[in-house]
Amino acid sequence: RSALYQGEEIMFQAGLRQDIKDDPDLLYMTGRAYYGDKLDDKATVQANPLYQHIKRLNQIRKAIPALQKGTMLNVNEWGNGMSFVRDAGTSYAIVGLATGSSQSITVSGVKNGTYRDAVTGREVTVGNGSLTFTVNPYSIGAYVLNGPGKVGADGNWLK
Repeated sequence: RSALYQGEEIMFQAGLRQDIKDDPDLLYMTGRAYYGDKLDDKATVQANPLYQHIKRLNQIRKAIPALQKGTMLNVNEWGNGMSFVRDAGTSYAIVGLATGSSQSITVSGVKNGTYRDAVTGREVTVGNGSLTFTVNPYSIGAYVLNGPGKVGADGNWLK
């Protein structure tokens, strides 16, 4: 799990460490919290691309029960990406993540059926227990068995 501290959605103190390291450090010297003027302007905060990115990730998670509470299976990591399966019984998702470059991802040993990507809306039918898909740089693929299709609007990274 990761934590999102207040203000991070607008990169308010990008580059600063998240936590107090030594005795003389004060909270304002970290990237942990920000309560200044940038957060007072709700419209500006909500227009920030990082805010929109986090909002869409939350929309996708809310729409797919497997991403909320599913057991994590088939975890595979490599230099520029990661893939895994989340199985919540009645909800089943195959997820791929990419960092700085597009990633071609193949996940084997998955359930057969029709999958829809929550990011692009792409539909794929799996009949041999293996799903192959491409994830754009700094994006994800969230292929959901009998899923809803595209969730939310494209942003700077999720598209």
